[in-house]
Amino acid sequence: MAGVLAFGLMAQPAQAALTFSFNYLNPGEGFDEPAVGLDRKAALNEAAGMLGAYFSNYTANLTYDVTSYSINKDTLASAGSGQFSVPGSFQETVVQTKILTNGATDGNGADADGIVNWNFFYNWGLTDNVAANAYDFKKVAIHELLHSFGFAGNINDGGVDNEGIAPGNQGSWATFDNFLTDASGNRLIDTNGVFDSTKVAVLTGGSGSVLFNGANAVAANGGAGVNIFAPTTWTVGSSASHLDDDTAALAELLMASTVSTGLKTREISAIELGILKDIGYTQVAAPAAVPVPSAVWLMLSGLMGVFGVNRQRKPA
Repeated sequence: MAGVLAFGLMAQPAQAALTFSFNYLNPGEGFDEPAVGLDRKAALNEAAGMLGAYFSNYTANLTYDVTSYSINKDTLASAGSGQFSVPGSFQETVVQTKILTNGATDGNGADADGIVNWNFFYNWGLTDNVAANAYDFKKVAIHELLHSFGFAGNINDGGVDNEGIAPGNQGSWATFDNFLTDASGNRLIDTNGVFDSTKVAVLTGGSGSVLFNGANAVAANGGAGVNIFAPTTWTVGSSASHLDDDTAALAELLMASTVSTGLKTREISAIELGILKDIGYTQVAAPAAVPVPSAVWLMLSGLMGVFGVNRQRKPA
């Protein structure tokens, strides 16, 4: 049986109002590996505390299923949270709704609110001293959890939604998608949830072809829309759901699509905070200091199926 590890308020920094419960699905390996599993959980505990500090004005317990694996492929980790499929709408994730309603609305009921898959094939730096040949575990953990919070879209290759609804028809989209435009500021998806078939090409138009044009993000970006990752070849799990790696000012931010080895930023930038405000987190704010929790902790995974989508973090 997979163990469920749940921590209440005592496992959180004093000012954090979000708590996390994690159901580990791979006993004896990954996060439960006898030699290093506790260290991995401790690193995740610290990452969750860092992220939660930005959301101290919200109260919710977030539940995740956690899967570990070790495969030589170009994905470091992936995460997601389910959404209801409602044609003609822009839907929050289950995690997003739970946070924004301060725990009052749980779209998954007894099921986990989100998932994360973690690839332990790679060399991970678990502490604040990350070796030059290791990936920054805490940075990637915060990045992946933010995807489950709604920092990701439902646009797939060719402009179809997660249900395969083609452009020109009402699809079911993420709140993130509601703010995506072309370089001229024209919406990719209209207010009725119809993806503009004339805009399909911008999804693979390269740097600057897709922008996030929410008011808060634009204000944080000096009055300009924020470049969203739109490489000339569609990249599953990365395109249209990350900041643009090919824009110098964005490449090293938390929510870029790739990461190189070594110690990286774990802070949510002003631009990323603006995006979070635009998708509904109006009370999100940078903490005075990012706390380091002392208790052992967490992470997530599994397959979302038709209920949601995974977003992937890839090595550079």
